Amino acid sequence: MSFTVNDDFNKKLADIVGKDHVEEIEQRGYLAAQIVSHRHKKQMTQQELATAINVAKSTIGRLEAGLTQPNYQTLLSLSRALDTPLTIDAKYDDRQIAKI
Repeated sequence: MSFTVNDDFNKKLADIVGKDHVEEIEQRGYLAAQIVSHRHKKQMTQQELATAINVAKSTIGRLEAGLTQPNYQTLLSLSRALDTPLTIDAKYDDRQIAKI
C-alpha cells in the first residue's frame, strides 16, 4: 500500500478549490499513510490500536482514511502505542509519501 501525490490532478484541483485546500488534503493523506504504515510495522490490527489508545475501532478507520484529524492527545497516544516519535513536519521531498 502506498500514498502517492498526483501532481497533474492536484494542480487542476488547486485551480478549482485553491492551493491551500489541496495542501491540506495532501497532509491528511500523509498523516493517514503514516498511521497505517506504523500500525502495520507493529503488526497491529485497527482494533488492537484502538484498544491501546482507548478509542473506538471506527476512530482508527476514520483516521486512516483521512476522514478525521487526531487531536493533540490522540497524536500522543498514537505515538506511544506505535512506539514512534511524534514529529511535526509539514514538508516532504519524496512524492511517494509512505510505502508498506
